[in-house]
Amino acid sequence: MNGSLTITLTEAKAKFSELINRVIYNKEKIYISKKGKNVAALGPLEEIEDHKEEGLILAKQGLADLGDEIDIMEKYIYDAREKDVSREVDI
Repeated sequence: MNGSLTITLTEAKAKFSELINRVIYNKEKIYISKKGKNVAALGPLEEIEDHKEEGLILAKQGLADLGDEIDIMEKYIYDAREKDVSREVDI
């Protein structure tokens, strides 16, 4: 199906299991809104895994004029990720 849906946080809480199944089996993206503003999203893990390194790389490109400071910040972030035991990190 590969569609998308926007629902309120209240609906998402009530239908969480159903929403997860829609993500798993239909590959849907589901946006969750609070007070009329999208605040979170559910989507297939494969899509997130495909883009997990892009965020930091794009941020680094956007802050290139900081010079050596950005390299220090990048190292700090990667070091913190390696020490974080709450999630698995491939570096």
